[in-house]
This record gives sequence, structure tokens and C-alpha cells, in this order.
Amino acid sequence: MTLHNTKRFLLPLLVAGGIVFSACTGKNTKEAAEAFQQGYADANGDNASSDVKQPEWSVNGNTLTYGSHTYTMKGNIDFDFIEGAKASVTFTNVPSDLQEFRTVYEQLLGKTIYGVCAMMPMAFELWGRDHQTGEQALQMICGSSCYNEVMRQLPDHMQASEYAPANDTYAQRCLPAALLQGATKENGYNPTEPYTVNIAIGRPENWGPESEMLQADLYQLDILTENAWSTPKRSITVMLPWNGDDLFKVNSCPALYINIFAPRKEWNGLK
Repeated sequence: MTLHNTKRFLLPLLVAGGIVFSACTGKNTKEAAEAFQQGYADANGDNASSDVKQPEWSVNGNTLTYGSHTYTMKGNIDFDFIEGAKASVTFTNVPSDLQEFRTVYEQLLGKTIYGVCAMMPMAFELWGRDHQTGEQALQMICGSSCYNEVMRQLPDHMQASEYAPANDTYAQRCLPAALLQGATKENGYNPTEPYTVNIAIGRPENWGPESEMLQADLYQLDILTENAWSTPKRSITVMLPWNGDDLFKVNSCPALYINIFAPRKEWNGLK
């Protein structure tokens, strides 16, 4: 058995200087963004002494607890293709900072084919709160070409330009929430709590092919959404590199960041 096969079986809108508002900037978004920025500064020692205690974390089965936040995954999506297989990731909060995001990725969600899918809306939301942190989060969980494409497209969809008209519906700050269970255009993309990302296995021909160019195995899945797009199934492809730390990465996900239908109510932001 090769080393690679052995590994397979062992694996079970904030801008500097101010807030940018868009069509679905919610009433609590400014407060959430400012709180995130404060937390990011504290975590990096900008506003706190060096002896500040970092949140404790632990993993119990399929649940990771980080301070008061919890992340739980469940489902039957694995290396073997199972027709109709589904999975979900439920979490109480978007990670507060890059350290929490990294812990969730490396210690839980990055270890499964479907877990890393749920980290894309988390990373999008982090980008909305603080661009630098969001870019680092996306770079962590995406392959290089995927990261470059996301960063080329995402800003135009989440942040209004200086030339945009008031209440421009093209820039949609609530885009990350549209990927969560219960978030609909009718309710302003305010998801049910705790937040849940629902995932389904893709087509059998796209399950596990080897890519010599990427030096990885590829797996195509669908994130199941409500009605933000005309097609509720949003395709995402993840990969498991043949050499590395046995963590899955997102290889392609253009369906996740194209425009959603304009919200019909106010968006309240994410916790």
C-alpha cells in the first residue's frame, strides 16, 4: 500500500478606516464588524497585554468547542461514493479571529471531505468583517488557483465601489448568509440558529478522480441552499493533496459567490 493510500484510510464590510455598506448591510452589521475588529486587535496584542489567556478548545467526537463557540459535523459522506449521501455542519458562531478559524480547520472540519465546504461561508464572512483576516482564512483552506479566483471576484459581489449608486443591489454583504439553512430572500437572508451548512455528494464520475496537475484527488459536492439562487444546489469541488498534512482544501467554488437575489427584508448580520 502506498503512503498516499495509507493516508486515505487513516483519515476518517469592513475596510481599513471604515465600514462599507451595501444592499443587504444589516442593522447589526456595523456593530458586529467593530466587535470583530476589536477582537482581532486584542488577539494580536494591539489592545491587550501579552499575558491575556487565549480561549480553550477541545474536540469530543465530531464536535469542537472553542471558548463558548461549538462546531459539529455529521453525515455519511466519505471516500467511497454513496448515492444520495448527505452531511451537515452546525455552528453557533462564525470564528472570532484567524486563530479560531485555524483551530476549527486543522482540528476538525479540514479533516473531512465535506467539513471544509462549510468553512467557505465562514471565510467569506471574515472577509466582510476584515479583509486581511478573510484573505488569510481563504488562503488557508483553498488551493492557489481557487484562492486567486475567489479574491478576483468576491470583492465585487460583497463590497460596493465608490462609483456605485446608493443601495446598489449588485454589492451584497449578506452573501455568506445565503449559504446557510433557513436563509431566504423573503426573510432577508437571516438563517436559523445555530447556523447549518447542508451538503450533498456530487456525481459519481466526479468522485475521487486523480489530478496529475494538482497532485491530488478531487471530490465534487453540492451545498444545499434555500432560494438565494435559481439553482439551490451550489457546486463545490474539494481536493486532498497527495503530499501534505492530510487536510482537504477547496479547489473550485464559483457557484458560491455569484450574485444572489436581492433580500426583501433587512439582514441582521451573523454572530
